[in-house]
Amino acid sequence: MKRLSKDSFEKARRWINSNARPLEKALFSFHFENGNAKIVLQGLKIFQNADGGFGNALEPDLRTPSSSVLATSLAFQILRTIKADNSDHLVKSGIEFLLKNYDEKVQSWRIIPLEAEDSPHAPWWNQKERESHFAGVNLNPTAEILGYLYDYKDIVENQMVADLTSTVLDRLSKFTEIEMHDFLCCKRLLESNNLDQTNKQKLQGELVRLADSCILKDSSKWDGYGLRPVQVADSTNSPFISQFQSTVEENLDYEIDKQNIDGVWEPTWSWGDNYSDEWEVVKKEWAGIITLDKLVLLRKFGRLGK
Repeated sequence: MKRLSKDSFEKARRWINSNARPLEKALFSFHFENGNAKIVLQGLKIFQNADGGFGNALEPDLRTPSSSVLATSLAFQILRTIKADNSDHLVKSGIEFLLKNYDEKVQSWRIIPLEAEDSPHAPWWNQKERESHFAGVNLNPTAEILGYLYDYKDIVENQMVADLTSTVLDRLSKFTEIEMHDFLCCKRLLESNNLDQTNKQKLQGELVRLADSCILKDSSKWDGYGLRPVQVADSTNSPFISQFQSTVEENLDYEIDKQNIDGVWEPTWSWGDNYSDEWEVVKKEWAGIITLDKLVLLRKFGRLGK
C-alpha cells in the first residue's frame, strides 16, 4: 500500500499556497492547519452575486459572471464541508436563489443560464441547439440541490422537499444504469445529515444497485474522463466501500502516482481548441481544486505519510 510522502505533501502545500485561488488556500488551511471557517466564507463570498446565486467562474469551466445553479451547487458543497449554518447570509441568500429559480412544472432546475453562452466556457457547456440538454427534469443538478434543501430544511417549505424526494426516488427506481454525474448528484443528496432514515435507506439501496453501471473499474481507463472508484467510495465509512474495496485500494495507489513533479494533480480534460488562452487560466484553477481534493481524499484513507 502506497502513501504520499511527507515531501510530496509539502510540495503540494507550497504549490497551493503560491498558485491556487484564495478560496482553495483557505480550504487547505481549514482542512490541514485548523483554519477558520470564516476565512473560507470570505473566499467564497467573492463568487456570490447580488441575487444570492454564485457565478464568476467558481466553476472554472464556466466563466460567466452570471449566477448559475451549477456554481451555486458547488458553493453549497463547500458550505456543507465547513458546516455553515443558516444564520449566515451566504446560506440564506443562496437558498433564496435556488428556490426562486426552481421550475415547479418540471420539478427541476436549469443548470446554467442562457447568458453563459456569451462568456468563455468548456465545449460541453455550449447551449446552441442543445436546449433539451439544459432544461427539463434532470437528476443533475436536481438531486444534489435537494440535498442542500435538506441541509437547511428549517428555511425551506417541507412539502416541496417531500414532493421532490418522491420524484427523485421514483426516477431512480426505473433506471437500469445511471450516468456518472446523475450518480454523484444523488450521492450528495444521500450525504445530507437531515435526510430522514426511510428515504436514506431507499436512496442508498438504489445507488448501491446502480453504482456498478457507472464506475470505471478498469485502471487502464483512469487516465481519461470517467467515474473512478474513489469518487464513489470516497472514505472508509462510505456505504459503497464494501462493493469496491479492492479497486479503491488500487485507485488510491494510482492517485498517488499521478502527482506530478511540482506536487500537483492536473485535470484529465481540456477545452480542446476552444478559448485556448483562457484554458491556461482555467487549468491552473482546476489544478488547485483537484490537488486539494486529492490531499483530503488521501488523508481520509490514512494514505498521507508521517
